[in-house]
Amino acid sequence: MYQPIPDVGLEQISPFILLHHHGPHEFAPHNQGLPFGPHPHRGFETLTFILDGEIEHADGHGHQSVIKSGGVQWMTAARGIVHSENLSRNQRENGGKMEILQLWMNLPASLKMSQPNYQGLQENEIPKVISEDTKTEVAVISGNLEGKTGAAKSLTGLEMFNISMKVGGDFSLKVEEGKNVLFYVVDGEVLVNGKLAIGHQLVVFDSKNTDIELKAQSTTRIIFGTGDPINEPMVSQGPFVMNTTTELMQAMRDYQMGKMGVM
Repeated sequence: MYQPIPDVGLEQISPFILLHHHGPHEFAPHNQGLPFGPHPHRGFETLTFILDGEIEHADGHGHQSVIKSGGVQWMTAARGIVHSENLSRNQRENGGKMEILQLWMNLPASLKMSQPNYQGLQENEIPKVISEDTKTEVAVISGNLEGKTGAAKSLTGLEMFNISMKVGGDFSLKVEEGKNVLFYVVDGEVLVNGKLAIGHQLVVFDSKNTDIELKAQSTTRIIFGTGDPINEPMVSQGPFVMNTTTELMQAMRDYQMGKMGVM
C-alpha cells in the first residue's frame, strides 16, 4: 500500500486529508476478500476509485452496490455512517486483480453533521472528455470540464477527475486561484509544467499556480482534484474527523450507541 497523504512534512492538502493506494494485487480463487468489515466514519467523505476489480459496498443506511473497474464510490459520512467494503462475491469465489485508490475529503464544520449519502457510479455513467489528439481521456467525476458535468454531486464544490494519457499526449488544466490541488500519478511518467513526475508520486502546487500543462512520456494515469481549503481546526482519531476533541468523544459515544447505523 502507498500513502502519499499524510506523509512526512505533509499532513494534508486541505480539504484532501488522506490518500491510500492499494494494489495492484492478484487474488486467488476462494479468497477471504478485503479486511474492511463494518466500521464507522464521521465528519468527512470518502471517494474510492476502482482502478481494477470489483468492490462491494454496503452500509447501515441501506445502500448496497458492486462497482467495477473504472467506476467510483463516493460516500458522504457526514454525521455518521457504518459501512463495509469488500471484493465482490464473484472475485471472492473466482479471484482476479484488484487495485483501488481511496481519498478522504474533509467537510467544514457547517456540513459535518449533515445527512449521510452514498453515490456508486459505474464507468459508463461517468462523462468523458477526449482531447483533440485523442491521446487523453478525462473521466469527469464531479465538477465541470469542457462542457461536461460530473456524474457525482459534491457538497463542497470539489472537482474530481480521473485522467488517462497515452504516450505523447498533451493536456492542459486551469485551476481557479485559491483552490488547492490534489495531483497523484497512479502510474506512468508525465511532464507537469515541464517537470517529470512518475508513478506513486504526489505533485504539490501552490494556490497561485493556476495553469497546469501535461505531456505524457508513457501511458499514464492521474487522479486530479481541486477544492477550497478548510481553514478550521481539525482533530482526528481513526475514522472520525472533527473540529474539537469534545466532538471526537461525542462521535465515539454516538457510534457505541448505534446512532451511526448498525450492520
